[in-house]
Amino acid sequence: MNVNCPTCDQPTEIEVGFYVGTGYVSYALTVAISVATFIAWWVLIGISIDDNRVFWWLGLNGVLLVLLLPWLMRLSRTMWLSFFVHYNPNWQTEKPKVTDRVIREQMEVVVN
Repeated sequence: MNVNCPTCDQPTEIEVGFYVGTGYVSYALTVAISVATFIAWWVLIGISIDDNRVFWWLGLNGVLLVLLLPWLMRLSRTMWLSFFVHYNPNWQTEKPKVTDRVIREQMEVVVN
């Protein structure tokens, strides 16, 4: 991941361990996808324990989530960053704000 945005020079790592919170966003997205696929399966095919339809849904839902994993990871990082970095309409003329929470010695990559 870039240290700064190549377009506007906004730092993408606001503080040490900033992206740990993306796990919560990713979890919410996977729950939403699972609920949506469960409702779609229930409406279109139906749910029954007698003929193992619910287990087919579990397997297909698991495969779908594994296939969507790279997309969900990037989407959750983008959503998490957008919670804390607000859009500046004058980004072409104004430099982004440097946060005081960045401790350069603790960062994996030294911020310029």
